[in-house]
Amino acid sequence: MHEDNSSQHEGSSSHVDLTTQHLREITSQVITAITSPQFVEAVRVVGEVPVERRLLEGSRRLTPDALKEQGVELPEGFRISSRYFDESLPRPVEFGDQPGRCFNPVNTLNAREPGMLDRLRASDPVLYRRLTELADNESSPAVGARAGGCACGGVRGTCGGVGVFT
Repeated sequence: MHEDNSSQHEGSSSHVDLTTQHLREITSQVITAITSPQFVEAVRVVGEVPVERRLLEGSRRLTPDALKEQGVELPEGFRISSRYFDESLPRPVEFGDQPGRCFNPVNTLNAREPGMLDRLRASDPVLYRRLTELADNESSPAVGARAGGCACGGVRGTCGGVGVFT
């Protein structure tokens, strides 16, 4: 998760309040969300399904809308970016919001063709990698940012964190 300051990215002269107090406040909001029983349960379930179904289950449980439906209180004004890591994956998979509210290719493919990405990961790793690279490239929050940073932590293949881009 990181604070959505997209208006600052597009030539606005306003700046994010980069004080230690502001950073403590936004970090506290993220900690509350990622330590909620509902978030922990969503991560646990994704980690326990067979590896052949993890991407599909991640799209079902770790998107911002799915987390809200499960009762996770997500901070307002943040770009929610749940990511899944696994030693068999060439890179993390993002299930979160896209900048400008664009569709997330991973979630869209999982919704239209359930399980296709999990199958593709095993049958055609090169094509799978290209598709997830596309999703990752389109989700870069720092496009147009002047400065930024992110601190994250996670367990069992899932990460939560907070960052600010100006």
